[in-house]
Amino acid sequence: MKKIFLLFPLICALCLLTRKACADEVMIQMLQSNMQTMQETMKGLQKTIASQNEVIEKLNTRIGVLERSDGQPVSVPEQTPERATKTAGLSQGINPDIGVIGNVQAQLTENTADGEGRDTVALKELEISFSQYVDPYSRFDVILALNDNLESQNIDIEEAYYTHWGLPFGFQGQAGKFRSKIGKINLLHLHYLENTDYPEIIKNFFGDEGLSSSGVRLQNMIPNPWDIPIEVTGEVLRGNNGRSFGGKSRRLIFNTHLKTFFELNDDTALGLGGTTMFGEQNASGLAKGDDRFGTHIFGGDATVIWNGPAGRMVKWQNEVFYQERESTAAFLNDNPWGFYSLFDVRLNKQWSAGARFDYVRPLEITDQYEQTYAISPYITFWQSEFASFSVQYTHKEPANPVEKTDEMIFLEANSLIGQHKHPVQ
Repeated sequence: MKKIFLLFPLICALCLLTRKACADEVMIQMLQSNMQTMQETMKGLQKTIASQNEVIEKLNTRIGVLERSDGQPVSVPEQTPERATKTAGLSQGINPDIGVIGNVQAQLTENTADGEGRDTVALKELEISFSQYVDPYSRFDVILALNDNLESQNIDIEEAYYTHWGLPFGFQGQAGKFRSKIGKINLLHLHYLENTDYPEIIKNFFGDEGLSSSGVRLQNMIPNPWDIPIEVTGEVLRGNNGRSFGGKSRRLIFNTHLKTFFELNDDTALGLGGTTMFGEQNASGLAKGDDRFGTHIFGGDATVIWNGPAGRMVKWQNEVFYQERESTAAFLNDNPWGFYSLFDVRLNKQWSAGARFDYVRPLEITDQYEQTYAISPYITFWQSEFASFSVQYTHKEPANPVEKTDEMIFLEANSLIGQHKHPVQ
């Protein structure tokens, strides 16, 4: 019996040692499993870092091209065939940025002489955009517009242009179809406007949605001793667009635009611009060559922007256009002109309000020079940067004395999915 009592502590000690050994073995297995998981994670991170380094290297090459003041391409180290293949396939290996914007408008008007489609709710425009860098030196943008208007339903190529950086002497070039750089507002698509429509002077001179045409464009910064940013743009456009011109593709339109800006103080900036256009008159019965450059359009714009705290902003934007015509065969007014003045206040991140005043002595006149003027106050609710809702009231006095004063109400909703950028403009 005494021996049993003597062996009992020894047996208990052996049990404790065995249990501890088992626990240590389980802990070792857990540590080994954790180490294996960490090794796999490290391998994944190494692959990710290698991929990101490759992307950063390509982006640095692009940035170097864009930042070179002399416009000459950055020297790139000689590449192996495998590396060259990867760079050449950059645009094919990555999907382009795709964006879709829907613009829905409802319109109510007091004008009883309007035709079908004036008082209605319609998908005014569905814009689909595709954009991608072709290589480190160029980019391609495509913007298609669809609509569901009662009068016509169609698909338009709003813009489709190729952009190239690094041309000699620092020039940037574009070729394709684009919105002409005429002042400020002609560059903007419908959903970017503060109002629900384009100003009367733009519609009367260039069409209901401004001037968009095929052609080529060159632009550059002008060096000067005052270190003031001055951009010059030259365009050669097909002549089959714009109400003021002849409508013949072979008769080209030439446009030159200058713009600059000044910082008045830490919160306020002033932008100035000027436009000169020459093209064929839309007139018949003239001697051959007399109407080749019979339409001359001159424009100027001035914009003041104040940026305040908490997302508040005030913008006052103005544009004026004047036209000289050598003949009144197409339009009776040989010196039409007009302007608009837009005052927009961003109250906070979700609300903005403003008004636009339009004044035009239009291309079409009756027995004497008449004028069209309109006032359009509006208010916009920004649900987010991807959705907005606007209400606009417009009082319009037409130039033709036979027409009646028109009172209009517009309701507009804009929504965006995907990517939508216009980096060149």
